[in-house]
Amino acid sequence: MNEILITGIFSLVTGVGGWFVARRKNLAETQASELDVVEKSVKYYREMVDDLGKRLKDATNELADATEKHRLAIDELTEAKNELKSVKTKLKSLEKKFEDLAQENRYLVTELKKYKQLRVN
Repeated sequence: MNEILITGIFSLVTGVGGWFVARRKNLAETQASELDVVEKSVKYYREMVDDLGKRLKDATNELADATEKHRLAIDELTEAKNELKSVKTKLKSLEKKFEDLAQENRYLVTELKKYKQLRVN
């Protein structure tokens, strides 16, 4: 009976000891696995942040280029607008001069007709 009791106690102690050692081993493996998952997650998010940073930099450069083109277009438009205004002013001046010359021409034609009538008589 002692042998059965000793075998039972020995089995119980071995089982508890094995469970305790296995528990520590499983806990260590779980922690290692969790650390591996965290490390992979950090790597993934770091790559994602780096990619987003690159995309942001590219988008910022594109925006700066577009802004510069927009500014140049506005400058060209302003220059064209000023030139158009100058041409309109010059056109009005020429129209006025044309009108004055046309009026003077009508006057001279009238005077010439009067002069011809006087010469005929």
